[in-house]
Amino acid sequence: MGNSTEDRVLSVKDVAEMCRVSNETIRRWIRKHGLKAYNTEGGLAIKIIESDLRVFAEDLNVFVDWAYLDRREEA
Repeated sequence: MGNSTEDRVLSVKDVAEMCRVSNETIRRWIRKHGLKAYNTEGGLAIKIIESDLRVFAEDLNVFVDWAYLDRREEA
């Protein structure tokens, strides 16, 4: 995981919306391109740590709408 104790835990859907791609694209990035992800207990959901997404996006020059997180928290 990342270094920050305030890292947010994101769903595949959140990350897809932030990157303006499909859920399947996020799953492909996890499987084939090294986006770090974690299964929840029971393995029913895939979660991505914000700092891991930041590293991935910087390394591969992927667009991320970081303001999405603020808008989501305001809702």
